[in-house]
Amino acid sequence: MNLRNLSIVAISMFAMACGGSSKGNNAGPCELDSPPAECSAACSDTLLCPTGFYCGTDGTCTADCALGTSNCGTDATCTNDGHCVPTAELPDGGPAVGNTECSDGIDNDGDGLIDGGDPECTGAADDDESTFATGIPGDNIDAVKQDCFYDGNSGSGDDGCDIHVCCLLSPGDVSGCPANLKPQQYDPNNCEQSQQCKDTCGALTPVGCDCFGCCTVCNDQGCFDILTNPNISPDCTAADADNPDICATCTKSADCGPDDSCASLECQLCPGEVLPPECQGVNECASGQTACTADADCGSSRYCSNGCCIAVIN
Repeated sequence: MNLRNLSIVAISMFAMACGGSSKGNNAGPCELDSPPAECSAACSDTLLCPTGFYCGTDGTCTADCALGTSNCGTDATCTNDGHCVPTAELPDGGPAVGNTECSDGIDNDGDGLIDGGDPECTGAADDDESTFATGIPGDNIDAVKQDCFYDGNSGSGDDGCDIHVCCLLSPGDVSGCPANLKPQQYDPNNCEQSQQCKDTCGALTPVGCDCFGCCTVCNDQGCFDILTNPNISPDCTAADADNPDICATCTKSADCGPDDSCASLECQLCPGEVLPPECQGVNECASGQTACTADADCGSSRYCSNGCCIAVIN
């Protein structure tokens, strides 16, 4: 989000607070006599609400408060997704941190990168900041049959994603599929994904990656497309992305993941990449994602990953 858009959001939030309601100053923006259009917008786990709103139980966007107002009273603060949170729970004025290594606000692996700014963090539920493994029991345990890499479990039942790993390692060529990865089960013509997979997993997938963990990862040697699945590359880290003996090279699934590659916009970051000076500290995000510098910019229903807000696992 650029500075102009930030200003628009701030003005919109102020306007919400001044719309008038029989509930007085404690009324949320959706309780105003003339609520903003965002309050009737449809939403779901994959169809996110705009900044300042969260998805209500009825499947429409709502908010308990407006940013910069006193809707929450004297002892609580309005978060970027429209929730009132006790101010005492907010460290340094930001939202409460999570309890996993990739959401705790700590540089757990000592590489100078924290949470979503660390290329080894796949999302808020990731409990291993030092490797591409997620630290979630039972997650991504099948080396051959791949489902959504970012949903915190194995199996396609809840995400609709199902792909043979050689669709990523050797697209279109059975002979290039390693013998230990069951090439007899690999059909190069069966690599396309269902709409359910695209909708469910696409929202969880960081910029620069496809739904199955094939990511453009950058280090001081350049940027490389590598398969981050620990079953394929168990010792791979961002520092080794340039070494194909440690990090298997891959070709991204063309139909599941963010619409635009991180290489398509000058100021859109790939994992491990540093924002160039000409971007003046402002990150770009494609696919309708919101730009961010911290989780505080995304609200509790989203996670700041490589400078862009992605969905979190419910």
